[in-house]
Amino acid sequence: MMRKILAITGIRSEYDILYPVVDELRNRKAFDVGVVVCGAHLSDWHGFTLKKIEEDGVKIVDKIDYLFMTNRKTQRVKGVGILTYALSQTIERENPDFLIVVGDREESIATALVGNYMDVLVAHIGGGDPVYGNADDPIRHAVSKLAHIHFTTTELYAEYLRKMGEEAWRIFNVGNPALDRIRITPTKSLDQISNFLNFDIKDRNFVVLIKHPLSSEKVNSYLHMKVTIESLAELGKEYGLKTIGIYPNTDPGSYDILRAIDEYKNSNYIKFYKTLPREMFVNILRNALCLVGNSSMGILEAPFYKLPVVNVGSRQKGRLNAGNVEFVSHKKEVIKKAVLKACYDENYRKYVKSLENPYGDGFASKRIGDILENINLNDKKWWTKKLSYISYISYISKETKEKI
Repeated sequence: MMRKILAITGIRSEYDILYPVVDELRNRKAFDVGVVVCGAHLSDWHGFTLKKIEEDGVKIVDKIDYLFMTNRKTQRVKGVGILTYALSQTIERENPDFLIVVGDREESIATALVGNYMDVLVAHIGGGDPVYGNADDPIRHAVSKLAHIHFTTTELYAEYLRKMGEEAWRIFNVGNPALDRIRITPTKSLDQISNFLNFDIKDRNFVVLIKHPLSSEKVNSYLHMKVTIESLAELGKEYGLKTIGIYPNTDPGSYDILRAIDEYKNSNYIKFYKTLPREMFVNILRNALCLVGNSSMGILEAPFYKLPVVNVGSRQKGRLNAGNVEFVSHKKEVIKKAVLKACYDENYRKYVKSLENPYGDGFASKRIGDILENINLNDKKWWTKKLSYISYISYISKETKEKI
């Protein structure tokens, strides 16, 4: 009997992780796969990336427009309410066997809640992965407690889930699925990239900048982005170093980051893009000297590229660092020094190239497909997380333990 799966996606970065899994599953006879498209994918302001999903040829079963275009903190929680309401109707109509989500954003928590209330198995990609200082961190762990199946990106994160009380047989360390698509993306020349961008980077003397707001530091979003861009602008004048920038995500504080970006739109050394085709973006990173900012890509994907990363600020702290990421403060001279080291220090660059990647080998999607294909849907144990409180047993009395 064919197994029906719905994958839920709301933003470009998370879709890059999710798509290889969708592609693997739709090419297997055992699955009927549909995608629910939400959030930033439906926003012109964020590049209307629904078009890219359509180009990928996946079956879109629903579009849920929940994104509030505001810079206020109410934005995301109101969005979760709308998404939860709409998604329940979609799932009732489609009647899937599995729901698949990634990470820690609105789609993840809404899907996990709906799946639990409607008795649909939730498969969560990226559990056990901490992100300190961000509202997303406790959301990720809440999703892990609600999810029925865990696909972790490293063995360390699998161990974290076990320590959280998740049953070991639910947890599968598969690696980061985003690496699968990087592995198979065709190579493009620097001439092709330069022509597409209308930005001359043929000498390969360029970095990529991706910087998002941090919920605990929203008030400083503009200043943090401004000092980062100023640092790169000065390196452009001093070393001819160019910067390819990507717009931020939709979190509160993103308006402030865009205001800083707008101030440098006429720079000869810096050029920003709302979004880029995946095959072009992969090739840009393959040729970049380093990644600057605070994107999760620096942690999760850059080790696969053997790419040095300068992480500016606290976002991404607490996550497993393969050794390619240097964390720096929002101080101009500190940022410039770290970028120069990442770009031009040959000993450091050789060190980064020698590092082992803890996030997988580019075959995570096949592992996920094999696991979902072999889950016994007649075994009710998958729906009942009766051991999820095991982590609290050490804190209770002997008498109480004997009653459990």
